[in-house]
Amino acid sequence: MINFQKFTQFQNLLPIDFKIVSNLYALSERSLLVVIILSIITSYYLYPVLGNSIIIWNFVLLLFLSYRLFNALSFKKDSRKYSLEVWYQKFKIFAYLTAILFGLLAFLVIPNTTNIEHHFFVVVLLVGLSAGSGLALSSDYRIAITYEIITLFPLFIIMLLQGRGIYMIIALLIIVYLAAKILMLIQGYHQHRKILQQEKQIHKVKKNLQEKQNLLYNFVEKAPIAIFSYDTDLHVLDGNEALLKLLNTSKEKIRGVNLTELNIVPQVIKTLEKALYYGPQVYNGPYRSIQNIDLWLEARFFAFKNVDGDVIGGFGVIDDKTTEHNAITELEYLATHDALTSLLNRRGLKEHMNHLIKSKEHQTFYSLLFYLDLNKFKHINDSLGHETGDELLISISNRLKQFLDKTCVISRFGGDEFILLSPFITQDKDKINHISKVYLDQIAATFNDPFIIDKMHLVIQPSIGIVTIEPTITDIDEIIRHADIAMYQAKKSHMDHTSYYDTQLDKERKKLFLLQHDLSSATRNKQLRIYLQPIVSMKEDTLVAAECLLRWEHPNFGLLPPGEFIPIAIETGLISEMTWWIIEELCKYIAWLKQNDLWHLKYISVNIDAKQLLVNHFVDKFLTILKKYNIQTSDIMIEITEVSIIDNFKDTQEIINLLRSKGVKCAIDDFGIGYSSLSYLKKLSFDTLKIDREFVKDIQDRPDDIILIKTIMDISKQFNYHIVIEGIEEEVQKVLLLEIDQDLIYQGYYFSKPVPTDDFTKRFLKH
Repeated sequence: MINFQKFTQFQNLLPIDFKIVSNLYALSERSLLVVIILSIITSYYLYPVLGNSIIIWNFVLLLFLSYRLFNALSFKKDSRKYSLEVWYQKFKIFAYLTAILFGLLAFLVIPNTTNIEHHFFVVVLLVGLSAGSGLALSSDYRIAITYEIITLFPLFIIMLLQGRGIYMIIALLIIVYLAAKILMLIQGYHQHRKILQQEKQIHKVKKNLQEKQNLLYNFVEKAPIAIFSYDTDLHVLDGNEALLKLLNTSKEKIRGVNLTELNIVPQVIKTLEKALYYGPQVYNGPYRSIQNIDLWLEARFFAFKNVDGDVIGGFGVIDDKTTEHNAITELEYLATHDALTSLLNRRGLKEHMNHLIKSKEHQTFYSLLFYLDLNKFKHINDSLGHETGDELLISISNRLKQFLDKTCVISRFGGDEFILLSPFITQDKDKINHISKVYLDQIAATFNDPFIIDKMHLVIQPSIGIVTIEPTITDIDEIIRHADIAMYQAKKSHMDHTSYYDTQLDKERKKLFLLQHDLSSATRNKQLRIYLQPIVSMKEDTLVAAECLLRWEHPNFGLLPPGEFIPIAIETGLISEMTWWIIEELCKYIAWLKQNDLWHLKYISVNIDAKQLLVNHFVDKFLTILKKYNIQTSDIMIEITEVSIIDNFKDTQEIINLLRSKGVKCAIDDFGIGYSSLSYLKKLSFDTLKIDREFVKDIQDRPDDIILIKTIMDISKQFNYHIVIEGIEEEVQKVLLLEIDQDLIYQGYYFSKPVPTDDFTKRFLKH
């Protein structure tokens, strides 16, 4: 919070001198013409809304601006016409009057119109004016701060009074921005005073204090981050304000304190000592502040010498890694938005739908979901090029935003697939068909007229699958699956290419019931099969490891992949029995390989549901089985899907850390298909990150996916993750990934599909 006592002192202590007044008038002379033009544009733009009110406002504002401009020119011509105090007061009063008029603009516009564009215009205008004033009034921080408050505080009040979500957010951002500007100005003032004081001291110090002069200069130059100095016995000599804030102490208390007496991890103490004699040192790691706040710091330590070249101490520079935080924030946006259209992507839509199903309205309201697939879009891409296809997708996105109402959420779900979500449309089920037809008319209007791309008139139509999202339904994937089924039904239609989801056509439900019934006896009847898929080096296709995958040899349906029965096992609680069977069989296989001198793998990974880690002393039982077959803990890696990790993060984190302490490697599987915050990469202590096939399957057609993969890899490497790319099925995918990093490892059908253990042994382990 702002220290208003210091602010008052700062108002009184800053002297009025000719340099301040001269700079104020000189800077205002350059900026007033811009403000005059801006006021005229504002009046012209808002006249249809406010009429004569804006003309009066502009007239009064122009009077003040003209008078200020006249004063600036008068001061430039004859600064001795008035005393310095009079010139200063004239400038201050009319600057404040100008700020009041701009501040009143929010009360004139926002209550008198519901047009969001006008509201946005006012917000941008006032925030922009505030930003510009920071430079124009920088010579006098008192006027600058007051001008900022007068200009933006009314906007904050009027936003707050609107009482709606986006306006409350804008109000919060305005007050945070205002507080930040004030803090910056006050900090600038104090820093400016310190610089002046230090410059005076430089002329008084003697030759034997040269070392302290250099240290003081470095303190001033790097004041925004924590800096301190210490002697060869690790006693603190001095520290800046950022350090004092970090340690919650004062200079009087910190000076002379031995660093070993503070709450500092031993590794930091060793780094401080090494910096004195072995050159600059860096520490990256945790630190718990005096307030018991856990931080992650990057600290750099350097020795400093006297004029004879002898080391007399060191100093440290501490960074709180804000840059990393910003990078993760940017990555989160990239992970949830389509780079081409700026619409929500698959991940972003699922995140939005997750909020929808958790809302109170979802308990009673029906919602509609429309799944659009562009017919013959591939033909346009192939014949006219991907650049034309991209421009068409952008035009379609813009049209959809134009024709659909503001409550409709639009997502680019895939290459040429869009999902439109209209939430909470009605509580009356009988009205759904009528409302859906209204939306279909709006969608049809989007595609009625040709899309003009590079002077070409392109005509395209979508196939549309429609799903009614009933109240209390929570399975997002099932909703989208139903929409996908309906969309493919629509593609088969020769009429209007629209189709509603029909439960009668979903024959998979019957199969699901039979599978659930038979799964309970699958282990007992020896129907489960272990398959292995190689994990190889990207550059040379050298075998590195393997992933253990389960198959079910069903007597009626044949060999079933895990996607058809693992979700059933998790839902029915059979997953625990199946998992222990897999681990036991895998240990037998590894033991057999070692006995026959065929073990040439770093590890074999096995998938574990995060919830199972919490059941029946998982760690003890797992280690017991490994010991039974004389298997090393490094021989088996545990893979846990991103979604199950996040859903059970607090409960499983301790178990995962315990496994790692026993030497068991852990991997995040299917990374990218969940909707978790990427900040979990920093919180989790995993060895390996497996990037899901969804990021890979279209990289030859979507360069933005390559950028996203590279960004994920860069962030992951900062936290020492090993990277495995999943789902490489084509050579072009491998070539593109090799351009990013030749040291990657991968798995996928391009090298080998999963095979039974006997085939795996023959093909890859026997030479």
